[in-house]
Amino acid sequence: MKKTLLMVFALAAGFVATFMSGCSNNEEGPTCYTSNGLDTGAHLVYIQDFNPDLSPIRDSLTATVSGSNVTIKSTALGRTLTGTISASNCNLIELDSVIFSDGDTLKLPTSLPVPGGIIKIWGIRGDGTGTITSTGSTTRIDIAKGKTNITSPIDLSNLNGLKLNIRGTFLNVN
Repeated sequence: MKKTLLMVFALAAGFVATFMSGCSNNEEGPTCYTSNGLDTGAHLVYIQDFNPDLSPIRDSLTATVSGSNVTIKSTALGRTLTGTISASNCNLIELDSVIFSDGDTLKLPTSLPVPGGIIKIWGIRGDGTGTITSTGSTTRIDIAKGKTNITSPIDLSNLNGLKLNIRGTFLNVN
């Protein structure tokens, strides 16, 4: 009787082990990179996929992560952006809405013939994402609405529907 119980236990254990092997720790998932710390680089402005030859916006980003919440302080943009780490991709940050008031102006140096060599964008409404890489991060802010001081050679005074976006590439310094 003891031999029979021992044999049944051994068979049951072997049966369970066979089905549990698919759940072992040997399976590899994505490598999740850290986003805490300082990244330096630059943003470029695009209209859809066209870069209108604006000077890069040099910037330093300081990211802080608490659970799935992310806070990114941008020196050049003069503000802190917030977002969350995507539940489906540990290297994707989904930024909260980006909103500038009408009096809050983003100033970008340019070689275009605009007064003072500065493009001004205000009344910005948009959203964006950030991607954490092994060496730093990338960002993209899609502008849905806004206004600029550019009226010539083409009128860009109203950005609604133009698909203006600001893309950044940054290297981790820490």
